Amino acid sequence: MLKTNWWFIPCLYLVSVWLVFVLQQHYDFTDTLALYPRDQSHLLGIFTTVFLHDDLLHIASNSLPFIVGMLSLYYFYNDIAIKVTLVCHVATGILIWIFARPAYHIGASGMVYALVVFLLSSGFIRNNKQLKFLALAVLSIQSGLIWGVIPQGNNISWESHLMGALVGLITAIIYRNQGPQPDKKFQWNEEPHPHHQHDEYEKFGHHHHS
Repeated sequence: MLKTNWWFIPCLYLVSVWLVFVLQQHYDFTDTLALYPRDQSHLLGIFTTVFLHDDLLHIASNSLPFIVGMLSLYYFYNDIAIKVTLVCHVATGILIWIFARPAYHIGASGMVYALVVFLLSSGFIRNNKQLKFLALAVLSIQSGLIWGVIPQGNNISWESHLMGALVGLITAIIYRNQGPQPDKKFQWNEEPHPHHQHDEYEKFGHHHHS
């Protein structure tokens, strides 16, 4: 498998999103690349709508949580990051296509929700202090997370947010046994031999993520 630096794919994704946005200023891709639920002529949108944005405010508001979520994923969950990315990207698109309102749904926010909820859920499922801290740090950037999945009577695709959040949660459960593992549990009810206890602390102290 092609070996790249952990930051390469996240940066490539973000550069692609901005490149398409620049091209959008000259060409209208909406009818070709946007996602329109249950319309078979817009099936391609499942894969491509992540790269389309309405305006500068739209792409700017998605870019920070997107790159933070992607970099966090590839740094802390490197061995499963590509699988998680593909699931978050494609499964979110499929669910939007099946369940969302009949309208054009564009933007990376569905995938942002999938990434953020994956990191949040996974950190707590794995019971790993470092990952919990990461989850809370990411949540602080995407602080309006909960409200985004509720219909708000505006032109924001809350369905994209909800579907992304569901995908992130399910993906965290599916891959809970892969990637970084929980912190080692201390068994207070036992009194191991002092020599063994020392070994346990040694192993714990030298445990690093890949």
